[in-house]
Amino acid sequence: MNILKISAVFLSVSLLAACALTPEQKAAQSKERAQKLLETQISLAQQCDPTAAKLMAQMPTANQLAPAQKKAFEKNYTKRLNNPTFKACYNMAWKTYQEQNQLEIAKMQAWDEANALNWENGMFFNEPFGWGTGPFAWGPY
Repeated sequence: MNILKISAVFLSVSLLAACALTPEQKAAQSKERAQKLLETQISLAQQCDPTAAKLMAQMPTANQLAPAQKKAFEKNYTKRLNNPTFKACYNMAWKTYQEQNQLEIAKMQAWDEANALNWENGMFFNEPFGWGTGPFAWGPY
């Protein structure tokens, strides 16, 4: 009996370990999320100031610039992003983006709730292949 318990524990631990992400996979997912966030930020900035959006796109590679170029880039970047008009526009675009996502989530939840019982109410089991009805029923009519 103890061997059975040990085998069950070992099997469950093995399954959990097999499903766990490796550090490389976690790093890749993190990098992908960061890239998607940057792309979203750039697209929102594009609506307000195309030059600021270009600077945002260049930000990940700014560390590779020469010190003088890097200083000029940072000065221009800070000047563009700290512009009150840009800040107001970008904040409004970000809030609109978040509200659109919340609206999409609400729509999907409403659809899920409205269609939750489709399996039970016959949407997928209509005539002639329905459960318990029709010529191909499995059981008495």
